[in-house]
Amino acid sequence: MAATHQPTLAEVNNELTLVRTLSPQLRRSGDDDLIDGLEAKKRELQEEAGVPATPPAAAPTTPAIDPPPDGGLTAWLVVAGGFLLMFSMFGFVTGQGQLQLYYLRNQLSHYPRSTVAWIASTQMALVFMTALLFGRYFDRHGARHLVIGGVSLMFGSLIALAFSKEFYQILLSHIAFGLGGGFIYSPSTGIAGHWFVKKRALAISIIVGGGGFGGIVYPIMIRELTNRFKFRDAILIVAGINFVLQAPAIFWMKTRLPPRTPPPLKLLLEPWKETRFFFMVVGASGFAINLFTPYFNAPVYAASHTKNHTINEYAVAFLQVGSCVGRMVGGPIAMKCGIWNTYGTFGFLTCATIVAMWTGAPVGSAGAVIGLFLYGFTSGATITLTSASMASISPIQQIGMRFAMLWTGVGLGVLIGPPVAGKLVTVANGDFKWAGVFCACTMFVFGWFNVTPGILNKLRARKERQADAERSSGTSVDTAVGVETK
Repeated sequence: MAATHQPTLAEVNNELTLVRTLSPQLRRSGDDDLIDGLEAKKRELQEEAGVPATPPAAAPTTPAIDPPPDGGLTAWLVVAGGFLLMFSMFGFVTGQGQLQLYYLRNQLSHYPRSTVAWIASTQMALVFMTALLFGRYFDRHGARHLVIGGVSLMFGSLIALAFSKEFYQILLSHIAFGLGGGFIYSPSTGIAGHWFVKKRALAISIIVGGGGFGGIVYPIMIRELTNRFKFRDAILIVAGINFVLQAPAIFWMKTRLPPRTPPPLKLLLEPWKETRFFFMVVGASGFAINLFTPYFNAPVYAASHTKNHTINEYAVAFLQVGSCVGRMVGGPIAMKCGIWNTYGTFGFLTCATIVAMWTGAPVGSAGAVIGLFLYGFTSGATITLTSASMASISPIQQIGMRFAMLWTGVGLGVLIGPPVAGKLVTVANGDFKWAGVFCACTMFVFGWFNVTPGILNKLRARKERQADAERSSGTSVDTAVGVETK
C-alpha cells in the first residue's frame, strides 16, 4: 500500500493563503474550520521542524487537519453524489410546471389554478425554508444521515404521489418531497468546501449544474411518461429513476472536516444590525416572490403567445435550458465585472424580460421561445449570484448562518407569488399578461433592495479612500513643517 502523502509546511501555508483569498462565489460555511485546522497543522509542522511557531490568539477549537486533496476518487465521488442529488431533486421541483399542467387537465381540473399553484410553491419553499435547520445539523453531524433521510423521504413521497387522487393527497406528497429536498440541499451545496480549494470552482459548478440539467430533462421526461402511461405508472417510473440516481450518494457523500458546534441561536439576531445584510435578505426574499412563478407557468405563457402545440408542451424545458446557461455563465461574468454590478444587472434584466416578452401582445412561436429562454437565462444567473453576493458581505465565520437565513427568507417569498399569479391568470381567462405585470412589479421594487448593499459598499470604499487621502495629506504637511523647522 502506498504511503499517505504528508503535507509540507510550504503546502499548508499555500493552502491557507488560497482559502483566505477565495472569491465570494466559492466560499462555504466550513471554511473557518478549515482555516483553524490548517493553522493547527502549521503549528505542528513548525514544532517538528524546530521553527518558532506563532502562538494562536485563542485556544484552538479545531484539531489539525491536512489540506483538502483537491482530487482523488473519494473527492470526485462526493462531487458525483452532489450532482446526482441536485439533478434529481431540482429537476423534479423546478420542472413542476409540467406536472401542474397535467393536474389542471386531469385530477384537479375542477380546482382553480390559484389553488393548484399552492402545490408547486409549497414544495419549492420547503426546500429553501429548512436550510437553517438542516444546515445546523450538517455542521454538527455531517452529511450521511441527512442524505439517507432525504433520499428515503423523496422516494416515499413519489410512491405516495403515484397513488394520490385527491387534492390534499397530492399536496401532502409534494410537501414530503420538498422536505426531502431540504434534507439534501445543505450537504449538497456545502460539502465541496471539505474536499476542494484549488479546484473548488469546478467542483461547485458541477454540483450546482446538476440542478440546471435536471430542470431540462425532467419536464420532458414527465411529459413523455404521462403521455404514454397511466399517471400511477408514470410517477412510479420517476420514483424508480430518482432512487437509482440518489442511492449512490448515501455512500459517496462523505464529510472530511471534523464536526463543529453551530453558533447559538441568539447570534441569529446579530447580522440584522448590519444595513447591508438587512437589505440583501429583504431584497432577495421579495424578489423570490415571483422568481419561480414563470417556471411554474411557462405553458400558460406559451399558450398565450402561440398556437404551436409542441412549443406549449415543451415550454418548461425551453425555459430551463436558458436557466442552465445562465447559472453557468453568471459566476464568470461576476468575476470579471464585479459581483454587485452583475447581480443587480441580471436582476433588472429579469424584470425587463418579463415586461418586454411576457406582458405585451402575442409575439408568435419564435418570440415565445426567445422569451422563455431569456427569462430562464437572466433568472438562472440571478439565482447563482444570490449566494455569491451574500458571501461578499459576510465574515467567513458567519457565512453558513447567513446563507441559511437568506434561503429561509427566499423560501418564504416563493410561498406567496405562484398562488397570486394563478388567480390573476384565472381572472384573465388563461392569459399570463396581468400575472406578468405582478411579477415585474415585485421584481422592480425589490431589485432596488438587492442593489442597495452594493451601493453601500461603494460609499464605504469612497469614504475609506477619502480618509486615507486626508491622513496622507496630514502626514505630508507634518513632515514638511518638520523640515522647515530644522
